Amino acid sequence: MTSVTFLQQTAASQLRPSAPANVTIARVSPAEPEFNARMYREIGTDWNWGDRLSWSDDRWATYCADPCISTLRATVDGDVVGFAELRTNVGAALKVGAALDADAAANVDVDMELVYFGILPEFTGRGLGGWFLSEVCRIAWMVPGCRRVWLHTCDDDSPAAIPNYLARGFEVYARSDSGCAACSD
Repeated sequence: MTSVTFLQQTAASQLRPSAPANVTIARVSPAEPEFNARMYREIGTDWNWGDRLSWSDDRWATYCADPCISTLRATVDGDVVGFAELRTNVGAALKVGAALDADAAANVDVDMELVYFGILPEFTGRGLGGWFLSEVCRIAWMVPGCRRVWLHTCDDDSPAAIPNYLARGFEVYARSDSGCAACSD
């Protein structure tokens, strides 16, 4: 069984940006489910990502159309080099649909989960991942009410993953030996 490491930043000031790289980052809007599916397969193959391999085109479309999901595309000189998926998790008051005035809405806690993040195999080792992760975190912290940016990773991930997360200011807050849902169907 693989072990899972949970990491987080609980303040924007924890972000330690990498040195800039020649990476352009753009939000994928409108949603492009085929892009997410392609990135998931091409990046995840080496790291045993398996939870979405059986997804149909309709399932990808539904997932990518969710307003809580944001996909970011990284390019270098017009070539796609990687992607990231962010999930916005809002406080309980908004989840149950309670009416909030403007002051209350401004104080709702938001967690930003980095669901998937990766660089295509042919572009790894070029110093792009640190800058891309830095920018993804900056984007996450710009969401009003963001109180934390978090992720989980497992033993099957790239050997560069945890060192990159730690270098960007993430801190380990939990570990589990119960396995990783993303690594199995």
